[in-house]
Amino acid sequence: MYAVIDIETSGGKFNEEKIIEIAIIIFDGKKIKETFSRLINPGLKVDYYVQKLTGIKSSDLKNKNFFKKHAKRIYELINGKIIIGHNVEYDYRVLKNELKACKIELSEKSICTIELCKMKYKDLDFYNLNFLSKHFGIELNNHHRALDDAKATLSLFKILNNG
Repeated sequence: MYAVIDIETSGGKFNEEKIIEIAIIIFDGKKIKETFSRLINPGLKVDYYVQKLTGIKSSDLKNKNFFKKHAKRIYELINGKIIIGHNVEYDYRVLKNELKACKIELSEKSICTIELCKMKYKDLDFYNLNFLSKHFGIELNNHHRALDDAKATLSLFKILNNG
């Protein structure tokens, strides 16, 4: 079982970023079993650059729940699954930090679709999600929004896993 994840963060200093949006797609290797997507109140101001990139403004998050409210459910979804992400190290690190603050330890294995793609397609010009989506004909409507990026990452993983 796989948990395809994507997060958008507040920006800021290394290891001080907070999740502002998270998407998790549970995939059994054949079918999507569950989809989870939430905006999260980070408890701090979202960097201007992030607001421009994602379209998520601090004001959009003001009335949303803090990560702590979702932590148990998020952990239940990903526990015991292989976590897949595009540049998974970043998402994994930030998610691990957020869960640790809620006294939950994350130690699942992970697969990075960038690394997988570099192994299978050594001569591509770029490995960012936008480029790869165009290259492989994957739909990516709202790039830098967690659910759309997670869906594109899952489509990319399917191509890389079967190709």
